[in-house]
Amino acid sequence: MMKNAFKTTAILLIALTMLFACKKKTEDPMDFTVDDQNLTACPLGTSCHFQYANNASMDGNWLNTTVGQHRIFWARNAGKYTTSWMYFQAPMAGDKFLLNDADVQAGKVKFVSGCPTCFGIELKALKGTVKGIKVAKNNAEPEKWLLESNIVLSVAGSNVPYDTIYVKQYYTPAIQ
Repeated sequence: MMKNAFKTTAILLIALTMLFACKKKTEDPMDFTVDDQNLTACPLGTSCHFQYANNASMDGNWLNTTVGQHRIFWARNAGKYTTSWMYFQAPMAGDKFLLNDADVQAGKVKFVSGCPTCFGIELKALKGTVKGIKVAKNNAEPEKWLLESNIVLSVAGSNVPYDTIYVKQYYTPAIQ
């Protein structure tokens, strides 16, 4: 009888020890990679630029970059009649960054489209993610970053998704 009670207690203690010792691993949101496969091509008939500025900030709706404490990335697509820009405000510190829905809603991602002859609707960034990783520098090349962004746009004043823009591309310094 005593042997059975000892065995039962020992098994229970071992099971409880294992249960409490095996804590669930919390996932680090900064533990990600961006592969350089399937980079986004510029749409036919347009020109694209992917650049960034260090120690910068975004100013106003038309997004003039000014001196600041961030790294500002922008993707520009210019066609025959329209030009659109997507801006990302990332921290200066570190070799990688992640922007999420809360960052988009806080204004760290902006979308601007200009067409002098169009009667288009104004779109804004609604939600999405931007992952950025600094690429190891090669002596022959300037510093560059690889960004993967998936941004949902909505009509200004609405929270209904209208379109999604996905871009995976290398960004180089605006001034070299």
